[in-house]
Amino acid sequence: MKRAAVWVLIAAFALFAPSAAPARGEGEVRLSFVRIGNDAPEKEYWEWVIADFEAANPGIYVQYDDAAIGEPIETKLNTLFASGAGPDIIGHGILSVAARVELGHYQAIDAYFEAWEGRDDIMPSVLQNGVYGGRVYGLAYSVTPYVFAYRTDYFEQAGLDPASPPKTWEELAEFARELTVVENGEIARSGFCFPMTGGNLVEFDVFVFGNGGRFMDADGNPTLDGGEKLEALEFLSELLPDVNLPYSNNETNPFVKGLAAMTLMNNVALTSMLNDPEYEGLVNIALPPDNGHPASFCGCNMLFIGRDCKNNDEAFAFIGHALSKDALLERTRQTKIPVTRLSLVEQFQAIDPMNAARSLCVEYGVGMPRATWATQFQRVRNELVQSALFGGADIGEALSKAQSDLLFEIDG
Repeated sequence: MKRAAVWVLIAAFALFAPSAAPARGEGEVRLSFVRIGNDAPEKEYWEWVIADFEAANPGIYVQYDDAAIGEPIETKLNTLFASGAGPDIIGHGILSVAARVELGHYQAIDAYFEAWEGRDDIMPSVLQNGVYGGRVYGLAYSVTPYVFAYRTDYFEQAGLDPASPPKTWEELAEFARELTVVENGEIARSGFCFPMTGGNLVEFDVFVFGNGGRFMDADGNPTLDGGEKLEALEFLSELLPDVNLPYSNNETNPFVKGLAAMTLMNNVALTSMLNDPEYEGLVNIALPPDNGHPASFCGCNMLFIGRDCKNNDEAFAFIGHALSKDALLERTRQTKIPVTRLSLVEQFQAIDPMNAARSLCVEYGVGMPRATWATQFQRVRNELVQSALFGGADIGEALSKAQSDLLFEIDG
């Protein structure tokens, strides 16, 4: 290779490599840690965790780095692993599990998990997010449940009890029609708003899960069609034209603008509204209405030990410290993220009255399929929702096409 080309590669790697750490002293261990997301509150929290861990473990140092969600984090990790310098510890999401396990980027941590004091304390629904092929690879540090949010003042104006939000699909439809405001033949305020487009239409998944459906069978095969999905689409297609203000879930939900009485939304995305004095006391949350199967969608970020780690004991010691009871309680104080350990739920709920609903949404939360085809599923599922709910397609035909399209992409 020509010398110029070599320097180009070195320069490119430098863009993604963590900042240089001081030379290691005798007996010292230095761990590299790269996390998905570059938001300030999270960074401040991890700086606190690292300082606390280093103080409790003299001679072990953790070098922190992060990257934005999407292409930046994937590019950074791919570059580091390609160079043989993959991070010792990685903070990443559900979508990464199958792909990076198959690439050999994540180490199985079954032995560490079995000996860990928190083994039986993690919520089962949360623990499953880091399991692949029957082995444990990641342990959750962050969960992002979707909650059912509603306006208590709009309920009162419509003669509905804000202490008793809808619990079933039937009640949701009844409440939504009561709460919808129509002016000059147009919906001015949505009774229940649902996205038409977006990067990941998990709002539809909430209805599928609440109807007892899943998108992957016990053998790991995709199941985009089937009765549970058909019933969910039929229910939504009948309801939404009468009550909805369509929007993109990449944009601000109409609920946050005061233009909807009920919606499904990411717990974190609701924070700005809850912190706004204008809406103080006017918003409440609950587990989403279901059709016999309590459920919600819940995203999850986990800690993994990377392939190139040479200090696995110390790396898992950091993971265990980050998932200790004290660290998780501090995390929820700093970032308002729900706890993932069963023994902390009562303390979490005592911090904020809404945390009872948040805990339920985590307990009954289901994430994206842990499969190598999860990214293709996301796109095909989005196309299914758009065509069946907003494009006039026959629902049965749309489901069959979605299943065929996904299988073609997987096999092709």
